[in-house]
Amino acid sequence: MRYEKAFKDKAVKLVLASKGVKSMKDIAIELNISKDTLYTWVKKVKDSSNSDIKLKLSNKLKMLHETYSMRGEEVNAYCRVKGIFKHQLQEWEREFLNSKGGDSSSAKEALQEEKSRSNTLAKELRRKEKALAETATLLVLQKKFQALLEDEEL
Repeated sequence: MRYEKAFKDKAVKLVLASKGVKSMKDIAIELNISKDTLYTWVKKVKDSSNSDIKLKLSNKLKMLHETYSMRGEEVNAYCRVKGIFKHQLQEWEREFLNSKGGDSSSAKEALQEEKSRSNTLAKELRRKEKALAETATLLVLQKKFQALLEDEEL
């Protein structure tokens, strides 16, 4: 059965206004609808309000820091895990850079500091990956050389 949006909104408002005084089951009986249907409506409203969560400034900065050196699909995967969208990250970065609040300069400095730290860590990681690849290559060559020497001795 289809319910009108106004009826759904009224039912959800009743549940949220009751603040635990009335159970969802009682409200569902009162409105002559299924408890599961009412629960689904309330959950959708709560989920939609939670999707636009007002994250703390420090959490936003942390997410920006974690994604700064990522590219393409890495950022998309990170966003899926954290339940955010890529455009939110871009919006947060603009907010940090353009904020007019009393601590705007400190926010800009913090973001710049995090960006430089992220770049430094990314460079260090690339250097270590190259060193590891070089070491692995040398080990493989050493084993091949030893195998050749053993073949000549036979």
